[in-house]
Amino acid sequence: MNQGYGKHRHGRLASTRTILAVLSCAAALTACAGSADPAARADAKPSAAPKPLTQAALAARALAPGAEVGPYRTGEYTVSGGPLSDAYTARPAVCQPLVSLRATRGGPAAQVHRRLTDPAHPQGADVAVQSRTYAHGSAAKVMDDLRAAGKRCAGGLTEVRGSATGTYTAVEGTSAPAGTGDEAQAFRLALRDGKGGTASYEYLTAVRYGPTVITFRAQSLDDKDLGGVPKEIVDAQTEKFSSLGQ
Repeated sequence: MNQGYGKHRHGRLASTRTILAVLSCAAALTACAGSADPAARADAKPSAAPKPLTQAALAARALAPGAEVGPYRTGEYTVSGGPLSDAYTARPAVCQPLVSLRATRGGPAAQVHRRLTDPAHPQGADVAVQSRTYAHGSAAKVMDDLRAAGKRCAGGLTEVRGSATGTYTAVEGTSAPAGTGDEAQAFRLALRDGKGGTASYEYLTAVRYGPTVITFRAQSLDDKDLGGVPKEIVDAQTEKFSSLGQ
C-alpha cells in the first residue's frame, strides 16, 4: 500500500471521528437543554392554585355557634353586618385591606362570620372571626395587600361605614401566631375618640391556610387595651381548621 495514501486515509478517519464526536456532544447538550422526558417537563410547570373550599366545608371548619372558648361564647354575624365588610371603605384607598380584605381579583368564593363575646363581661372583649376562601390564588394576594397596607398606613387611616367614620391614628405590626397556617400577620390599630385623642385599640390577626384566610378582629367595648386578640380564640379556631385540612 502506498505510504502516502495510508497517511491520507488515516487523517480522514481521524477527522470523521472528531466530527462525529462533536455532533454527538451537540445532540447530548440539546437533549439536556430541552428534555424529552414528559415527567421532567411536568415537574417544571408551576403548580395550580388551590381550589377554594365550599360553603359547607368552610362552615364545618369554623367555630360552631354556641361553642365555648374559655370565657367566650360563639355567636353569628350576618353577612351584611359582618366584620371587614366590603361595604366599608378606607381613605386613603391603599389602606383598604385593613378594612375589608377585598381580593383584587374578585370576592371570596365563600365566607363564614362568627362573633365571640364574654357573657359575664358584656362590655369587655368583642372578637369578630371571619373565614374567607378564595379562587385563583387570591388568598396569597390578600395577605400581600394586607402586609403592604400595614406598612403604608402606619400613620393612620379613616374608615367609612355609610354615614359613620372612624379615624385610626396609627397602625403597627405586632407578633403574629408562630407556626400557624402558611403565613400569618398581626396589627394593632389606635382609634381616635371624638375629642381627638386615642380612645382605644383594635387588634387584627390574619392567618392563611392555602386558599383560605381567617381574620380575627378584637376590640374592648369598655375601651380597655386588650393587648391583642385573645390567644385561646385564635388557637381554638386555627386548631379546628387545621384538624380538618385545607
